[in-house]
Amino acid sequence: MEQYDIWPDVVHIPLGSYVEFTVTSSDIEHGLAVDGLGINEPVQPGRTTIIRFLADKPGTYTMRCSVLCGKGHDKMRGTIIIR
Repeated sequence: MEQYDIWPDVVHIPLGSYVEFTVTSSDIEHGLAVDGLGINEPVQPGRTTIIRFLADKPGTYTMRCSVLCGKGHDKMRGTIIIR
């Protein structure tokens, strides 16, 4: 895993599940945003951010960093698949 990675980069979630993501950053401030699911949370280095939501909308969603964090910011992408 590199500095500008979202890991895991693909997350499969059963439709109707209550989800809790535990998100951390070991280097600088990042953010986790998922358009369509109402997620946009800052992630501070050395701290844990808990993101909870109900996976009640089937589809494929892009996770992205929502804080301009450096030269690899644009490649910080992942996928959530809700089925």
